[in-house]
Parts: sequence; structure tokens; C-alpha cells
Amino acid sequence: WHLRVSVFSLLSAVLVGGLCILIACRRKDGARTGPVARTPALASWRKAVYTAFVFAAFMVVGPGLVLLNKHIMDTHRFRYPLALSSVGILASMLVSHAAVWSGLAHVSAASAAAVKGARGLRVALPISVAKAASLATGNAVYLYLGLGFIQMLKALTPCIVLAVMTALGVRRPTRAAIWFVFVIVAGTMLEVKGEMQASAFGLAMMMFSEACDAVALVLTQGLLQDHKFSVIESMYIMSPFTFACLSLAALGMEVPEMVRSGDWKILVDNSADFACAAGMGLAVNFVTMMLIQVTSSLFTKIFNTVRCICLVGLGVAVYGEVVSPLEIAGYVVALLGFAGYNYVQISPDAASAVEHSVDRCMCMSKSPPPPSLRLRPEEAECLAGEAVEVDPLTPNSVVLGNSSPAEA
Repeated sequence: WHLRVSVFSLLSAVLVGGLCILIACRRKDGARTGPVARTPALASWRKAVYTAFVFAAFMVVGPGLVLLNKHIMDTHRFRYPLALSSVGILASMLVSHAAVWSGLAHVSAASAAAVKGARGLRVALPISVAKAASLATGNAVYLYLGLGFIQMLKALTPCIVLAVMTALGVRRPTRAAIWFVFVIVAGTMLEVKGEMQASAFGLAMMMFSEACDAVALVLTQGLLQDHKFSVIESMYIMSPFTFACLSLAALGMEVPEMVRSGDWKILVDNSADFACAAGMGLAVNFVTMMLIQVTSSLFTKIFNTVRCICLVGLGVAVYGEVVSPLEIAGYVVALLGFAGYNYVQISPDAASAVEHSVDRCMCMSKSPPPPSLRLRPEEAECLAGEAVEVDPLTPNSVVLGNSSPAEA
């Protein structure tokens, strides 16, 4: 197992290194001026190679970081998730600041002004606190729940994000989105019921981690939309605040126990694993953003779901986790709800069509009342929410209309 983790980490480093070389070549080609231009065939080939590297890096680096962190906490008995989470944030902070100081990257004047002084605390501090809490509890939950079960629970993310967005008044969800959220919740409940070794504390920690991640995501989305930060600018601005939150929490909650028990020696004895975890934590930020650039945010969500499914299989194959048929059925239901949720999110017309179809089915399922019990026009209404029109030829009868469903 030690050999497998080392090989996996080495493969991740090679992929990320190759990705950096490709990025450098692209930047060099972009800065090159002159009459010589690349042929379309060469440009297509380079784009294909770059895209393939991004796909491979996305599929390897994320799961590699999950497995490596689990390996550090389980095999090395390093039960300090705050300290472990701060390692990757520290790497992001050092690299982003070094890139800006060396001139390889820059922070625009508008971005710098957006987080200058007290305004920076109002913008960055809430996101950093939520992100720090999400990272710490997200690592700690692997001490209480299985790898595959955690990946299944991540299908619940749209529900939590939707609830946070509604609570913060960011956006009012459509009825179709709410329906698919209920499908996800139903599937997740089946997963929990089918899990044979579920821990109540682990489930609570997982839900807390997902909620904190949703808060950070919603706040970051507003930050990126309002100020148009690049990935380097976001890391340059946000990582010091996040690292400060994690470090202060670790100093108060983990360092005294680490010193008392002598567990700090684990950091020294296994420095290569911790250095690899720091590098892979840094790579995850860049690779995700690059995948969004070469594809789209929707494709990234779908690809991430595929990656989670692979991790479920990896948990069964590597860690010998047992997945019950009820748990698999619940995961399939949750994935179907997840797919429907994303479909109606990207297509408002589809959401309206789904709502209209459901409304018509609910109306048609109601048997028409006998003539003696027909409602007067001012009393007639459809329980499914559609508008009602009065037939001018028969004043005491009602005819269902075809108005559009209520806006969400």
C-alpha cells in the first residue's frame, strides 16, 4: 500500500508538471510576435494534448489528494485535520505570492482595490472562515465514515447549496429544481439507511462540512462575479485569510495535544507525504479552473460526479468497504436527481416545461365534477396552480387554461 500511494503521488506530480510545461508553452506562443503563424493542424494537436492533460490531471490529482490524506490520517495515525488542511493552503499562499512578487502573475488594480483595508475583511474573512471549516471537517470525516459512502453523500451538495442560496437571498429556486432536490434527498436517505457502518457523528460532520462549503461557494460566486478575480488573484487574496483561520484553530485545538503526545514527529518522519499533499492541494485549485476553461462549469460538475463514482469503486476495491444493494439504489436515485437538477438549472425553458407538464398532469388527474356541483366562475380554481378561464358560452362551467406556470 505504501508503494501504491507513492506511485500514485508520483504520477500526479508528473501530470501536474506536464501541465505546467504546456501552460508555459502556450503563454510563450501567445506572447510570440512575427509573421510566422502556427498551422491549424499544429494548433489543434496542441489543444488536444492540453485538453487530455487537463482531463487526466483532474481525474488523478483530486482522488490522489483524498487517498493521500486518508493514508496520512489512517496509516500514520496523524489525527489532526486542521493541521493537515493548512498544509495545502500554505502551499497555495506561498506559490501565489511568489508568482506575484516575481512578476509571473499580477493582481489588477481593481482587484486590489476591492479587498483593500477594512473592505478586504468584509469580503474575504467570511469566505475564509467557511472554507477553513469545510476543509477541516471534510478531512476529519474520513476518520468516521468510509471513502465510498462519503462520495455518495456528496450528491447531496446541490440541495445544501440551494438551501444556502435561498437563505442568503441570492436566488429563488424554480419549482422544478426543488422537485429534483427532493429526489436527491430521497436517494440520500436510502443511502444512509443502506449504510451498514454509518456514524451519527460522522454524518453530522459531513453535513456541516457540506454546509460550510456551500456558504463559501455562494459567497465566492458573488465575489468572482462582482470583481472578476482570476484563480491566482483569488489564491493571492484568500489563502492568507484561510491559512490564518486554520492555523489559529490548530494552535488552540491540536498543537498542544500534538506536542504532548509527540505526534509532531510524524510530520518529520513522513515529510515526503506531507510535501506531496501540499503540492497536490495546490494543483487541485489550478486543475479545476483549467478544466472549466477548456470545457464548462457544467461539464466540470459532470466529470466530478464521474470521479466520485470511481472513488466509490476504489473504496470497495482498496479498502474492502461493503456497499449494500439499498445503498447502491439510493445512490442511483440521488444521481438521477442530481442530473435533473443540473438540467433545469442550465435550461430555464426546460424547467418551465417540466413544471407545466406536472401542473397539467395534476389537473387532469382530478375527475371533473358533476354539472350540479360545478363551481361558479369566481370560485373555480385549479389545485395544481394553473390559471382558469371561463367559457363564455356556458357561464357556469370552467375550462382549464394554458397559461405559463408560476415563475420561480
